[in-house]
Amino acid sequence: MGNKMTILIPHWAAMMRHVDNIVVLNGCRIVEQGSHDSLMSKNGLYVRLMPPHFGKDLRQHRLL
Repeated sequence: MGNKMTILIPHWAAMMRHVDNIVVLNGCRIVEQGSHDSLMSKNGLYVRLMPPHFGKDLRQHRLL
């Protein structure tokens, strides 16, 4: 497949569950990076940016 990068700006928080690597920017600085689950466990900026309804229950949500 080669090295490819896609920048995704999701409209649904549940889509983030399927992303390989998430980079969280604050200003022009990378402040967090990792998978959805690893960022959720850090309880940092990524968690604060998530919509309130995207809590623990929806972390297990799978798209059909």
